[in-house]
Amino acid sequence: MFNSSIDKVIFAAGSGGKNVKKVDQEGAKRLVDAANKNGVKKFVMLSSMGADNPEEADDLKDYLKAKHNADEYLKNSGLTYAIVRPGSLTNNKLTNCIELEVKLNKQGEISRNDVAQTLVRTLNDGVANNSTFEIINGKELIGDALNKVSATNN
Repeated sequence: MFNSSIDKVIFAAGSGGKNVKKVDQEGAKRLVDAANKNGVKKFVMLSSMGADNPEEADDLKDYLKAKHNADEYLKNSGLTYAIVRPGSLTNNKLTNCIELEVKLNKQGEISRNDVAQTLVRTLNDGVANNSTFEIINGKELIGDALNKVSATNN
């Protein structure tokens, strides 16, 4: 499945609300297994705010449960990982600024562009290793926010 030169993976597939268990949970698990089998050094998972506690959700409970199960599977896989949990996605332009906390304790939006930039930057060695965090629009540069989460995990 993997080219031997691939050493980092981002899982950012989404079901769009259809077949959430098959795509958001089982698809992620299969990629985790393939990454583990092929010696991948880092796995970055796109998850969702609320995946830490899907039972409390009013909406999207099945989706959040699937994301939660995939997140837990990754955490227990032995791979170096980062789990990124954005707020509600928008189609706004890239700002390169976010608000990042392990748990934000508030809702918010974030552009798909800023989420993508965060995912790619999280691939770097030593950045946010073995961490789970939430992101929304903010005023802090993505790199600075990721450096803070990295410092707390080292």
